[in-house]
Amino acid sequence: MTEKLEPQLTQGRPEGSGWLHELVCKRPEMPYLAPFMVYLALMSCQSFVEDPKYTLHFYALRTVGGLAVAYRFRRYYPPWGKLHPVKCLVFGVVVAYGWVMIHRLVAGQYAGGEWLSERQSWYFQPLGADADPEDFFDPKTVYGTGFTYWLFLLVRIGGASTTVPIVEELFWRAFLLRALIDWDDFEEVPLGKFTWGSFLICSLLSAAEHPQWEVGILCWFVYNALFYWTRSILCLVVTHGITNFVLYVHVVLREDWVFWS
Repeated sequence: MTEKLEPQLTQGRPEGSGWLHELVCKRPEMPYLAPFMVYLALMSCQSFVEDPKYTLHFYALRTVGGLAVAYRFRRYYPPWGKLHPVKCLVFGVVVAYGWVMIHRLVAGQYAGGEWLSERQSWYFQPLGADADPEDFFDPKTVYGTGFTYWLFLLVRIGGASTTVPIVEELFWRAFLLRALIDWDDFEEVPLGKFTWGSFLICSLLSAAEHPQWEVGILCWFVYNALFYWTRSILCLVVTHGITNFVLYVHVVLREDWVFWS
């Protein structure tokens, strides 16, 4: 079935010159690592500023920064593949729904938008706890409900739906899944090649990136499986973007700030 949906894709490096081309020739992983690492570095800068009103600025900075680096390396990516719009929509919405519901079930910290104390909760919290409710980032308490609030929502949801899927899918699916099969010659590994080791390790490593790590692992199981099925980076970018968009719209409409801690 996979062969009919998308041929196995490998990367043929384009010809070129200049420092960037020389860098890619020496370090072929850089087009995949650089956007992700720049995004994480810019995100970490926020920890040095205590005033929450600058959160908007840092989100805008890492959104533009990560996307700009990915664009700079655009010539060195393999073909992005087909869109598969139905799969993108179905998997994107299902993963977003599962992210909320599974975290509620496993964490057992809140239900119906209300915080539950340890004694009130009838289910046990086995995998660690969410942040305290006072630590959740509620943009209304920082920006009010005027223009700046809506600008923040535009930047945060827009960045989560565009830059985040691009930099993460390039790193996790286009690079790491292949590098875990053949680290020294990952470019020769076809996109979507399956091994149990790369599948499990990549999924487990996602725990280091997501605060709700128990759901992050399950999410990566689904995304990896979809990638094996379609062998399309574009499909995963769009699916990931739909997941983030639906999840963040839920956060805003239900004021479920546990996902914005």
